[in-house]
Amino acid sequence: MTGGNGEFLDVRLCSDDIPECDRIPYVREVYGRAILRHEIEPCRDSRFYWRSTLRSMAGLGLATSVISAVRTYRTAEQIDSDDLVLNATVAGRRVVRQLGREAIAGPGEVVVSRSADVGACEVEANSRLVNIRVPVTAIGPAIADIDSVLVRPLPSAAGALSLLLGYVGPLQTSDALQRAETRRFAVGHVHDLVTLALGATRDAAMQARSRGVRAARLRAVKADILANLGARGLSLATVATRHNISPSYVRKLFESEGTSFTDFVLSERLARARRLIADPRSADRTIGDIALEAGFGDLSYFNRAFRRRFGATPSGIRAGAYGASVQDLA
Repeated sequence: MTGGNGEFLDVRLCSDDIPECDRIPYVREVYGRAILRHEIEPCRDSRFYWRSTLRSMAGLGLATSVISAVRTYRTAEQIDSDDLVLNATVAGRRVVRQLGREAIAGPGEVVVSRSADVGACEVEANSRLVNIRVPVTAIGPAIADIDSVLVRPLPSAAGALSLLLGYVGPLQTSDALQRAETRRFAVGHVHDLVTLALGATRDAAMQARSRGVRAARLRAVKADILANLGARGLSLATVATRHNISPSYVRKLFESEGTSFTDFVLSERLARARRLIADPRSADRTIGDIALEAGFGDLSYFNRAFRRRFGATPSGIRAGAYGASVQDLA
């Protein structure tokens, strides 16, 4: 399901929130038939549960699900779109059947199907799935041979597919998609990455690498930095090596946003330190200990940088935050 006319839909469904006697009929009717346009048949040997987050906007549909063992299928009467669906299996296993073909996707594999054709899918219990839907009209001309990639298992660790899955992950929770301009950029980047992953034409590949790949690389690099913010060995060279790209390319990624690797790292470290200093749960920790956790090895440098950024000393921020907390409790 992809939204039309710029509409943004954010649907979250957890079968545990529904009375047990109504769970299967509700999920089958509301999520299956009304939203996804397919039938859902639970496996009798598995306790039924369905937990999904779905975001739909013009040109893109995203769904992340954790489900019990089920069989799903689309009938001819339910076909109302022509989207390419990238069915990624994060954990568990699923079997996709369409066009007389069958593809088995285990963890780390993607199978591409098409919503304009009938098809079926069998999913093992405790499977975690990610689905990405894009209209054929939006990307079809940019793909050299769509038929050759349909219902074939593709390894998600390879190139553009890995970047694509890394890029769409945060889109499932980001509040930024509430803004129309952000959605427009995100949809364009996803389209670029999908075309590259599925075999872009020469012209389309050149354009996709200059837009979608650059955006996905930058997001992956930023996520890496945030995950390793407290590491003393965090450097442009180490991050570039982990992503198999050159340090100069990393520099250019940050320059495209008007900043630098060093400024981004410093900003994030200061922001983390400030959050910890202002948190009453960190009241028994020294400023130096917090600075070290945030990645600062030199306390005097930390104090100078902190004051320049926030216009106050770390101890002043702590005193102000704790004073406000006491007043809230009074």
